[in-house]
Amino acid sequence: MSYYPKLLNMKKLFATMLVASSFIMLQASAQPPGGGPGRGGMAISKQTLMDSLQISSENADSVVAIRSAAMTQMRSIMTDQSASMDDKRAKAKPIRDEMQTNLKKFLTEDQMKKLHEMEMNMRQNGKPPQQQ
Repeated sequence: MSYYPKLLNMKKLFATMLVASSFIMLQASAQPPGGGPGRGGMAISKQTLMDSLQISSENADSVVAIRSAAMTQMRSIMTDQSASMDDKRAKAKPIRDEMQTNLKKFLTEDQMKKLHEMEMNMRQNGKPPQQQ
């Protein structure tokens, strides 16, 4: 007779664990890549670039790749605990300059200005711009 209450308790425990893991999976899948606001760096989606800057898919891929490579290098510099902030800025400047030079191969001056505005909006609001 004592076997059935143990089995019932095990079923309740299993059901509780199943429900809890479902909530955890649902929560994880709802977050954007990068873990949420402020964690994705200056990530602007390809579709947002295409819509906002009126550029082709190929140019958007190039812009995303250029920005991603530069941001990876900059993140590495900025997380260096041994360097002062002035040293970090000095190391980051050539990377930013190279990124700007490479972006100009794919974007017009007006598109560069619009991209800069989008970046500033992200810094102020902590999230990518809304697609239009």
